[in-house]
Amino acid sequence: MDKNTKLVLTIVLLILVVVIIIQNTDPVNLELLFWGFEASLIILLILVFLIGLIIGYTLPKIAKSRIDKNVFENG
Repeated sequence: MDKNTKLVLTIVLLILVVVIIIQNTDPVNLELLFWGFEASLIILLILVFLIGLIIGYTLPKIAKSRIDKNVFENG
């Protein structure tokens, strides 16, 4: 991918992020068991995205290391 294509994609993504932020500024209540708080919807969306990103990155690594360990032990 050349530099101009990356620049255009970055600008388009930034515009989409700004639109999403502008549209999702309403406060929402989050209740988890006995704990609850109020936060902006966009903050919660970003938090959920980051948690999903971390889980999606680490779980395959853990699974691969366990598979490699089992293959090594079983020969």
